[in-house]
Amino acid sequence: MSSIIEMPEFVLETIIGFSDFKDVLTLRQICRDFRNFIDDLKDSELPDSNFKEIEIVSKKDENKIVFAFADFDGTIYRIEYSESENSRKFQETWKFFENSNIVDVAVRDLELVLRFQKSKLYRIYFDVNDFQLLPDSSIHDFPVKLSNVCKMVNRRIKTEQLYFRKCNQSQIMTLIQCTDPNALEKLCFYVDEDDVDDRMELEIDEIVKTEQWKKANEFKCDFHVLNLDVKDICHFTSISIKTHSISASDLEFLKKTFTNLTKFVYAFFELTIFKGNEEISNLWGPALITELSSNWYFRIKDLEDEVLHIEIRENFINFNVFEWRYVLTGARVQDYNEG
Repeated sequence: MSSIIEMPEFVLETIIGFSDFKDVLTLRQICRDFRNFIDDLKDSELPDSNFKEIEIVSKKDENKIVFAFADFDGTIYRIEYSESENSRKFQETWKFFENSNIVDVAVRDLELVLRFQKSKLYRIYFDVNDFQLLPDSSIHDFPVKLSNVCKMVNRRIKTEQLYFRKCNQSQIMTLIQCTDPNALEKLCFYVDEDDVDDRMELEIDEIVKTEQWKKANEFKCDFHVLNLDVKDICHFTSISIKTHSISASDLEFLKKTFTNLTKFVYAFFELTIFKGNEEISNLWGPALITELSSNWYFRIKDLEDEVLHIEIRENFINFNVFEWRYVLTGARVQDYNEG
């Protein structure tokens, strides 16, 4: 009696075509012949894993790499790779690798998942900074090996949102280029609320040159941005940035830019210090002063019902668009090209 692997290839391809992602992964584990047959298939012949989110995390304290894959129905598949035990744990099942580098095992697993991922992800999240501090660990090389996954899959990752937690500039530059710029809508570099060190700094000179940066619509950064050139951020419709300071001439450039953009939503700058109040008043005229802030309002080109509100406080500056009815009583609304 012939085995299933001896069936004609088109029959096996049909079976795999009607199977879901998890079934095909199970088939790969049955025998080497199945694994080789599946691995030799074209990506177009594989089912879509159809994940919504992928999280890729390194944990220095536990000497682990963790992957989490989330379905659109909320189901989460978590895989842990332990360097100390050279093992992989998936849904309470352990596998030990005596003669394999656990980082290579993790990268190979991720490559396989990405081969099956045809639809666009909602979000991919990287938190891989910990092992930069452990040069003697094999997981120290994880970010670099991670960047090679796209070369193995021979395509970039399609995701709407790209998140980095506490990653350094080198890691961001390496991993951002793994994503498809035509799919990307939001870039986020962030720290958790419970992170003790919120003084992380990020130079963005090289990042702003990437196609991913230029084509994204939203940008959020909890690190202190260094070498900020406002010309590099004015294409975003939504912006939230920490930076040490910003000049009055930069604010004037942003005001002129945003009053000519019909899709602009908001720009929030958290500052260490701002000393340009007098210069801004010379540029924009007297502000409407409230208890906590100075406020200016400007018309937006081609929009009749909305205005640009600019609010300056001691440590932040906020540009946002809202309807006329929310303009403070007594405020003067200037023309979009005034001054």
